[in-house]
Amino acid sequence: MRYFQNCALVSLLLAGIAEIAACSSGSDQPGTTASTTGGAGGAGSTTSAGTTGSTTTAASTTTGSPTTVTTTAGAGGAGAGTGGAGGSGGAAHSVCDGTGTRILALGDGVVDGFEGAAISPGWASFNDVMPTPNSFHIMQEAGGALGTGHFGHYAGTGARTTLLGGYGVGTIFNEAIDVAAKIYCVDITAFDGLTFWARAATAGARVNVNFVLPETNAVATDPALGGGDCVGTACYNHPYKTVSLTTTWAQYSVAFADAIMGGTARVTTRIQMLGWLSPDANWDFSLDEIQLYKGTPPTGPVGKADAGP
Repeated sequence: MRYFQNCALVSLLLAGIAEIAACSSGSDQPGTTASTTGGAGGAGSTTSAGTTGSTTTAASTTTGSPTTVTTTAGAGGAGAGTGGAGGSGGAAHSVCDGTGTRILALGDGVVDGFEGAAISPGWASFNDVMPTPNSFHIMQEAGGALGTGHFGHYAGTGARTTLLGGYGVGTIFNEAIDVAAKIYCVDITAFDGLTFWARAATAGARVNVNFVLPETNAVATDPALGGGDCVGTACYNHPYKTVSLTTTWAQYSVAFADAIMGGTARVTTRIQMLGWLSPDANWDFSLDEIQLYKGTPPTGPVGKADAGP
């Protein structure tokens, strides 16, 4: 699996993290669309027949829909109307169009097994801790979930949670964005979901598993950061699922179909980043053997995660 530097990208998420985590809810299960807006239709023209007939025209401004014209018969004769052709729906440009998306094959499902020489540069972490925000980072530590060499450990204290008006806590893996190569998404249609092993220092600690989509990720003000397609107040509403962790290693699987946000955002064909968000001021959880899966989630180790595509 190819890795991309992610430290600058986390700034794209912070503006909307409060809304994401504050709305987080859902179920957990251990072990277990892009929207474009068409152009407006053109107004219809009407020709009236009859000596005293009257014609009423109603031109539809529904986005991307044909124009509708209604003609009403008058006292002296019937009006005949001809509606104009509606404009064709236009497709909004996406950063992921064409070569902006890298297609993943079934053999490209490994995300991270933390078996590299150091933590992958694809990871970035955020935490609203004063006086030094984002001072806690996910770290590679010895002793993996399945007897492997290493795992990722993310812990810290004193964060201002979203319930208290802060932007909370999370760690993000950049699955796709490579600005230098002009790649902004990966196509995940070969897979059904994400599986990983995890544990927490406190039984029942919750983690929200987020999927950052181009449709929900804001357009970057700086092209060097590589953002998404979203403009407006609905940005950062990434689909997610909440899992509750135990204090021992266990496998968790999140099907793309089970990750939702507000009943609208869905994981369909493309993603940009993966996120694990905590709602707690003091957090301590570990991750390992992260991979995309098809069908039944595999239970074995993912192997060396930085072996390349």
